[in-house]
Amino acid sequence: MSGQTLQEFLANNLGKLLGVFIGLLLGWMIIEYGVLPTLFVIVLIILGYLFGKQLDEGDGLSAFVDRIFKR
Repeated sequence: MSGQTLQEFLANNLGKLLGVFIGLLLGWMIIEYGVLPTLFVIVLIILGYLFGKQLDEGDGLSAFVDRIFKR
């Protein structure tokens, strides 16, 4: 690390570390549970993220459902 503090190292390499962690987690899930259950979990994570983002922006549940199903 040649003179870098841990905080500087993490700040400079956060994306790489996060990518490695996510790859390791997904690889383990595919080996342990299979492809379809892993894809199901990924879809639920994405829907949860979108729902949380919608709530953070001040929109309610109906706006979230409208956006997903495009009424």
